[in-house]
Amino acid sequence: MKEEEIRSYFGKPGFERFLRRLEQKQAASKDGARGYITLDNISELERDTLDTFYRVYSPPVVQGENRSYSLKTFKVLLAEEGIGLTVRELLALMHGEPVLTRGERELRMNNEWQTLILASMEEAEVANASDNGGMLTWAQGLIEATAPGSRTLRTVFARSQSEARQCLDYCLQALKIVASRAAGRPIRLPILAAQATGDAHALDWKQPLGRLFWWGLTFVTGNSGQLASGLTEEEFGFDQEKEQARLREQEQADALDEGVSQAWFIREGYRRGGVADDDLSSQVLLYAPQLFGVSEERVLTLRQVERLSVAQLGRLKDSRIYMVENPSVFAELVDADHRSRKHAEAEEGAVIICGNGRPTTAVIKLVDALLNRQEDVTLHYSGDLDLAGLGIAQGLQTRYRQAFRAWRMDREIYLRYAHKGMPLTEIERARLLESSYDWDASLAEAMLEQGVKLHQELWVAELVGDVKGSFGE
Repeated sequence: MKEEEIRSYFGKPGFERFLRRLEQKQAASKDGARGYITLDNISELERDTLDTFYRVYSPPVVQGENRSYSLKTFKVLLAEEGIGLTVRELLALMHGEPVLTRGERELRMNNEWQTLILASMEEAEVANASDNGGMLTWAQGLIEATAPGSRTLRTVFARSQSEARQCLDYCLQALKIVASRAAGRPIRLPILAAQATGDAHALDWKQPLGRLFWWGLTFVTGNSGQLASGLTEEEFGFDQEKEQARLREQEQADALDEGVSQAWFIREGYRRGGVADDDLSSQVLLYAPQLFGVSEERVLTLRQVERLSVAQLGRLKDSRIYMVENPSVFAELVDADHRSRKHAEAEEGAVIICGNGRPTTAVIKLVDALLNRQEDVTLHYSGDLDLAGLGIAQGLQTRYRQAFRAWRMDREIYLRYAHKGMPLTEIERARLLESSYDWDASLAEAMLEQGVKLHQELWVAELVGDVKGSFGE
């Protein structure tokens, strides 16, 4: 049969569903379609068409009947003189292009993946430079999907091969710039990004390129092994929106400690690799007259926190650190402390921190430093009596263990202000059912009974009284 005759013969309506399912089987198989094609609720037209091809006679169709047809027999009849085709050739003829099996698609993808990486290596002249050994090894590892960062690049590749090529090109260019400055000052990440890509934000962690660069940087500088225990590609999402949603919803007891640890590993990877990370945007509000000698709050960047010396921290005499979730409450505490002392010596002031929601790295680094200066320092944390505030408190309790004190976050304070609360959503109720708080085992039950959540601004006067009372006011 000629091609046009074959198309006309197998283009009959009675073959339509059969060939569609054959194509699906072929595409899903590793080495080619096998087994049977089953047609549910088969029509009389389909029965007659397939009986003719299979050279059999079967009884007329009963309504709702299913019938199965052997692909082994189909292949034998298809190959006979007169048609002389394989399943692959038939589907290509009918479909207009080959229908690849899963195995063939994987092989093609792997070939295209290897070609892309080799082309990017050649463009960046990675293999031709004697000082690019680390980059060469890393790029070769990407081909075999054994190098860190391969999953990140694979995800981009699955979406767009051209995007993946550009991503790797930019990454190798950035790594070459860092390598050329190995003995000099660290280069700041946005400056590096601008020099490598023209976009100062291209290497931000939220971008796939940014994550790929981080993995490449830690590998070529010999730090990937040391950091691997704290960070994996599986933990850090390839879909940024999903990752942000996961972080918003994560309120388990270890969420804070885990989040801070991840942030630390990211920063450490940059720093060990000769890239200066963003140590300015992470900030903390601190009121500590004992530390600064003036009765006013300070905004400290992460860089300033990390520069606090043991001698400076030694000026703090109070063993209590107060920390609140919200800036408005922080401001009330600062004002009250300042007014109550009037012209008293600065050394008598309280130490108050504002977490401003989920604590940043700067907040945690500061708390770490304040608590580590001596053994008997305690952290008194007060937040909203809602899932977010309670989740932050649990995270702090997990991280600081013996030093942590829940401050005005118990059943008593909750019931006192429950009449002013806001209704819990059904999702919040469901999560409360699975929650418990070590500092007050009855708190979750009370919240479920009352069905409301509270903001700590409601009992700010009591928080003020606690801080003033600690100084004998």
